[in-house]
Amino acid sequence: MTKTLYAGLIPLITFGLLSGCASTNAEQSVATMQDSQTDVLKYVDPLIGTGGHGHTFPGALVPFGMVQLSPDNPSKGWDWTSGYHYSDDTLLGFSHTHLSGTGVGDMLDILVMPFRGDYQQREKDEKGRIFTSYSHADEVAEAGYYALTLPQEQVKAELTATTRTGVHRYSFTGQQEAQLLFDLGYAQNYDKALMTFIRVEDEHTISGYRISGGWAKYQPLYFVARFDQPFSHQLYQQGEPVEGVHLQAEQGQVVLNFGSPEGETVVEAKVALSYVGIDGARENLQAEVAALDFDGARAQAKQAWQQQIGKFQVDDKDDEAKTKFYTALYHSFVAPQVFHDVNGGYFGADGSSHTDPGYGRYSLFSLWDTFRALHPLLTISNPDRVDDMIHSMLGFYDEVGLLPSWELMGNETDVMIGYHAVPVIVDAYLKGLTTVDPQRLFAAVKTSAMQNRFGIDLYREYGYIPSELEVEAVSKTLEYAFDDWAIAQLAKALGKDDEYAYFLRRSQSYRTLFDASTGFMRGKDKQGDWVTPFNPVYVEHRNTDYTEANAWQYSFFVPHEVEGLIELFGSEQNFIAKLDELFTTSSEMDGDVSPDISGLIGQYAHGNEPVHHVAYLYAFTDQKWKGEARIKEIRETMYLAQPDGLAGNDDVGQMSAWYVFSALGFYPVNPVGGDYVLGTPQFDQAQIQLDNGNTLRVRKENDRGDNYVGEVYLNGQFLKGHSISHRQLLKGGELLFRFAD
Repeated sequence: MTKTLYAGLIPLITFGLLSGCASTNAEQSVATMQDSQTDVLKYVDPLIGTGGHGHTFPGALVPFGMVQLSPDNPSKGWDWTSGYHYSDDTLLGFSHTHLSGTGVGDMLDILVMPFRGDYQQREKDEKGRIFTSYSHADEVAEAGYYALTLPQEQVKAELTATTRTGVHRYSFTGQQEAQLLFDLGYAQNYDKALMTFIRVEDEHTISGYRISGGWAKYQPLYFVARFDQPFSHQLYQQGEPVEGVHLQAEQGQVVLNFGSPEGETVVEAKVALSYVGIDGARENLQAEVAALDFDGARAQAKQAWQQQIGKFQVDDKDDEAKTKFYTALYHSFVAPQVFHDVNGGYFGADGSSHTDPGYGRYSLFSLWDTFRALHPLLTISNPDRVDDMIHSMLGFYDEVGLLPSWELMGNETDVMIGYHAVPVIVDAYLKGLTTVDPQRLFAAVKTSAMQNRFGIDLYREYGYIPSELEVEAVSKTLEYAFDDWAIAQLAKALGKDDEYAYFLRRSQSYRTLFDASTGFMRGKDKQGDWVTPFNPVYVEHRNTDYTEANAWQYSFFVPHEVEGLIELFGSEQNFIAKLDELFTTSSEMDGDVSPDISGLIGQYAHGNEPVHHVAYLYAFTDQKWKGEARIKEIRETMYLAQPDGLAGNDDVGQMSAWYVFSALGFYPVNPVGGDYVLGTPQFDQAQIQLDNGNTLRVRKENDRGDNYVGEVYLNGQFLKGHSISHRQLLKGGELLFRFAD
């Protein structure tokens, strides 16, 4: 067993300087990868994560699309936040917007339900909604396509999508009249309808809107739906029939009747969305699907996913591992979501509609989760979208005076801690991926750091947050310190020496909370005394010194200065011993244990984000091989190719992005500035097609399964350090992990 420490990086050399042996291997690698340029989508399984605590949904969408057209079950609790859970077999219909992997529910807008019989006479649940049963044996979920046969309704439902339009096909058989229910008020569990409007425009078209309040306190959503078959209609208000061709009500429905099938009746529907207005939805429909039928839209969605996911090609005999990898890529590209119409208009954080600002507006920034790995992944896979995302954050800042923290459809939810738009913005700037004026960037990040909410004023005053004055004091102090380090890097790059010194000093605040006698980050009161009693395994959800975690899970959160953290332990060996103990101590906890704390190996909890970088901390020591062993264990035990295959909420792609990086062999421990800490690759070889036209090949040699990486070579040159830079990665070539004999 070789236990190698990588001590430093050397400059990248060109691919043409490879040795003869390395060149031969590289040429063979290229040939093999070219042979494997097949349909990667056969390895995507959208049902992964729909069971357990994954909180994903199985329906149809395109990468970063505004529409997520997916089936909905009646909610039975926290595990139904995406609208669907694999344990269920009751269908309410198919709605057009869903959240992927979140811990709070919302969305589920514009429900469509195919059904038979008299709507008023149909059996309804306690909330007045019709329903039907289904079997997973009759369910098909693919990237960009979902189908479900409903025996009771004698219909096969098929769904696909473009960026802003859901496309439906319903194939009715039997004798009863074929009907579609549009319900704008049904999703009362998470997102209460405040007002709905429906207009029947003609026998092929309806339009309307739904204004709702939930996690997003004010969310307007407009739609235009067009059908290829004529219909008759009946409007309903809270389930009671209403005459006419339009209806405004708190909860409005319309039943569209397409008559009795003659053998089979096939209805295709195109439902375009807009957060600006009905005219915007109509324009979106015309631009995206006017010339497409269902099959054309489905083919286009498949092509979009093939292009997006096909940037990554892996060659390996393990099909299950490929299914986990490509599905993780799929879940990584659900959000942030396009939030603007084809004409550029969007709904702003100020509650007003805006015309085209000159960039594409995005929404759904789960930044406490996604700053860690998802956004760094997007700088590799989609640098073309990063600038619009940064502009979107700055647009949010212009509209409300602060950068987003956890932004949902134009609303700040303030649901998690930190000002983590900062590291995403700074990382994009340092990588040269944003055109936003850097002085404007600095003003925005500084404003977020100087606000007087969430204990930030206390943090400035005391150099930490006193526990008796603010909840989650330790977690907030540690995360603010990291964000301040990012601000310092931006200040340094812009020549702002005073601000650089100020924020760099604030970034050292983590040191004030380290208790050398216990080896934990602990709470202090305003006198500077340790808070007692202290129990490192005690949890009380969002009501202690730690956020969705305990002292074990937060004591290693110093991603910006790992060497400084090691120094606090007194020696590298003490630090390694504490890491070892994290993974080997009992998983038992005291108190009200949050369901977010899942995926346990000892007190390491992979099902939540604060520990996602921890296995890579071994790379900063002389026992890197221990980290590799843990990375392999996490890959194998916390990610499974089955519905309950995720250890915790996918959290809008962060859980999946961890797997993508860790399967490739490197991870952004500090997700600012572009250094990726080397780990252990999963596949025999992988290839990343970079946006600049270059290709990075990752290959491993001599991996027997029980041995560890001995040496790493970049384009034939031995890497002495524990990381590879973003700049080096973008030059392409071959990254070779050679496992020890």
